[in-house]
Amino acid sequence: MEYLIDGYNVIKFSEMFSARTLEQQRDKLIDFILKYNPQGHNKITIVFDCRSSNPFESDGYTTTTIKGIKTIFSEGQKSADDVIVDYVENSAKPYNITVVTNDKGIFRRIGGKGAKKMAVAEFIYNRAKEQTRPTNIIRMKQKDDFSAISRELSDLWLEDDNQPKKENKKQKKNKDTEFDITAELSDLWLKEEK
Repeated sequence: MEYLIDGYNVIKFSEMFSARTLEQQRDKLIDFILKYNPQGHNKITIVFDCRSSNPFESDGYTTTTIKGIKTIFSEGQKSADDVIVDYVENSAKPYNITVVTNDKGIFRRIGGKGAKKMAVAEFIYNRAKEQTRPTNIIRMKQKDDFSAISRELSDLWLEDDNQPKKENKKQKKNKDTEFDITAELSDLWLKEEK
């Protein structure tokens, strides 16, 4: 099995790959793969866009190895998407390839070729969760923990429920002037029906 990674699509998915330069972002993705091995013991190839500003440059790609991982950079006007599709189409065993991307255009283009499709979240989170369980460092965005506040508010709410209800005059006055909007709308609707 070989995992074919849409490099920049994966990088844009999670803040953990953010950096000032594209090279640093690529390095963070490669370091993540080397550290957490989300592809298991399978072969991995990462494809990146490297569009040239020169429209006369030949369309194709360059294959290199970065930190031991096979990496492909598209050339000329050819995009990484085109390289991924060509890679699958030209494979003798496309059913042994899993394409990792969230790009629906790529999924459509390789649809009948036999390659498997995997969403980026599944590749990052589900595949790497065994190695990251204690720290869970690969969350897309770190959420604040409001559990202590929630418990405190819950305790106050429950405490208020146990207290005898006291209605002050101001609240009673407001209750008399309030009306039930649902009932009002229901009455209007019934009148229109007649």
